[in-house]
Amino acid sequence: SRRIQGAMMRGSVFLLFAVLLQGCVCFSPSLLSPWKAGQALRSRCNSPTKFQAARSASPLTLHCSVTADAETRLLELVGNTKGRGQKASPEELQAIGEALSALEQDGGIPNPVLSPVIQGDWELLYTSKSKFDIKNPLGRRVDGSKPGVEGLFGVMFKEADEATSSSPIQRTVTSIDGITITQEIVLDGPDPRVDQRVVFGSDYFLRLSASAGTQPESEPSKIFFTFDLAYFQLGPIRIPYPVPFKLLGDEARGWLDTVYLSEQLRVSRGNKGTTFVLRRR
Repeated sequence: SRRIQGAMMRGSVFLLFAVLLQGCVCFSPSLLSPWKAGQALRSRCNSPTKFQAARSASPLTLHCSVTADAETRLLELVGNTKGRGQKASPEELQAIGEALSALEQDGGIPNPVLSPVIQGDWELLYTSKSKFDIKNPLGRRVDGSKPGVEGLFGVMFKEADEATSSSPIQRTVTSIDGITITQEIVLDGPDPRVDQRVVFGSDYFLRLSASAGTQPESEPSKIFFTFDLAYFQLGPIRIPYPVPFKLLGDEARGWLDTVYLSEQLRVSRGNKGTTFVLRRR
């Protein structure tokens, strides 16, 4: 009788240990490689059925809840700021930065350029702020390079500041609340493109289009682009954009690094250090 009870006790302890171990293997990043753990969590959290599972306080549920809360919080914050963040108060910028950090740490859908989710039409909601730098009036690139005219300003005003910055044109346009700014990404097919539109009204817009490419093996989160087409559409009249992209060389090139991606939200960082928050249209 005692032997039977002892055996049953040991069996129960073993079963309990196995269940706990399974839970750790499924949900604890410390027991998986960091990349696989993050991929497992992100793929489950970004699946269409992520919230249809049983409502238990499992680590996966908590993880998905935290990410969803950060998304909701970020959308609420940027929706309440003026000028797509250019007119935000220091307190608002701090709160937005905290929400962005939480999402960037999660990463969302892994290997964004390989996911069909990144493609489609997105609306710009927010851009990070940067100060105008007279030494880099066209904006300072993350890698410190200064091709063409950008380099000329660097020579004229000696060494530039270390901080990256966007161009004053970009800052001015994105700060206008009365316009809509969209970005369409198409990576499939014979002509992959990143297409920007600044919409002033019905049939009135500026189109800035760039050929796009990816290097998924080495840069699975980056889209590389080269501007090659732009024009103003004013009703039936089309006016060419007065910039000779072919003559600009490297100045017409750049990249977008997507640091967070979900079905409804994308956070990308440009080659001049600007952070963009976009929502699917």
